[in-house]
Amino acid sequence: MKKVEFLKIMMLLIVFLTLSACSMTKEENGNGIEEPVEGIKEGETETTETNLDFVSIKKIEKYEGMEITDWFDEQTVVLAKENKELGKMNLLENAEFYPRSIYLFNLDTKEFKTIKTAKNMFLGGAVLSPDKKHLLYYEYSIGDVAYYLHSLDNGEQSSVTEENISSAYTAEWTDEQNVIGASYSGGAYMADTRGIVTQITELQDEHLFAVQKIQDKIYYITTDSPFPQVYMLDLMTKEKRNLKLENTDGITLSPDGKQILVTQVTDSTKRLVIADADGTRQRTITEGSDVTGASWSPNQQMIAYQLDSVSNGVNSKGLYLYDVSTGKSIQIAQNVGFAKITWSPSSEKISFTELDERIYNSSIIYLK
Repeated sequence: MKKVEFLKIMMLLIVFLTLSACSMTKEENGNGIEEPVEGIKEGETETTETNLDFVSIKKIEKYEGMEITDWFDEQTVVLAKENKELGKMNLLENAEFYPRSIYLFNLDTKEFKTIKTAKNMFLGGAVLSPDKKHLLYYEYSIGDVAYYLHSLDNGEQSSVTEENISSAYTAEWTDEQNVIGASYSGGAYMADTRGIVTQITELQDEHLFAVQKIQDKIYYITTDSPFPQVYMLDLMTKEKRNLKLENTDGITLSPDGKQILVTQVTDSTKRLVIADADGTRQRTITEGSDVTGASWSPNQQMIAYQLDSVSNGVNSKGLYLYDVSTGKSIQIAQNVGFAKITWSPSSEKISFTELDERIYNSSIIYLK
């Protein structure tokens, strides 16, 4: 029961403090981590090209009050923002809140296309299926978060939960038709775009913090041991393997499924580690007081992440890019806190979203 309550608390923190992927700012310490070069300062809108090490910054655009969560194409993003047309929330004591709705937003024309609205509901976390035909998102007002699948073709939707699964704690796309996630009551489920939900038998007795699937492999973080660990389930052989990645609180699969990113917690720091899909050849990308938002570029050439660090008693935070081929990291934006990061399909744009009290603000970095 305590584990169920822990997961519910963590989910609420995720909804309101985050948002559904380098190098320390200190001298090289022999583990392959290098000091980043100076990047773009917060508060500036760069309209001229800035050359860094292995990439150039063309410009940075800011979008206040918007939570960008995915890309429909190079010029269109998926986002959530307050919808004042629906009136203020009347289910909460604080009457200053407005419902949040989901939109498509064209970066060129600045036009919004409404995708999903609901009175007295906060909508967010919207992520497109790989074929762009369905949208996975959550609803929240009072109580637990609920996940839904929404068809962009006919507007129909279905829940990814049912009575025998309990409520979903997480939800992630696995392919064009299916979603996987962990449930509050334990175990994991699969849901498809027809609304059919099934429990994953091999994981029904596990207490999970996160779960993802690619091809015939399921990766999950279990809370059953004193130290959260990453396991891999081979659906063909039914074999479960401990990948020897302890104290892990996050996992991100590469687009081709051959590598993984994990964030590991120590007594005083958090590190971002890259490894082969079987947990071998582990290498630390960065380490600091916090690392969030680790995200693979679609072409797998770069990894974006947010880093908080302390150097000579001075706190700093920023957005970084890691070049997979060279192992080098650079800072591309300063004063960026806890962030959700997404890449455009071409890997030429990066959006990141921060939460300022209860207001989401997003920015888009144009790369060259």
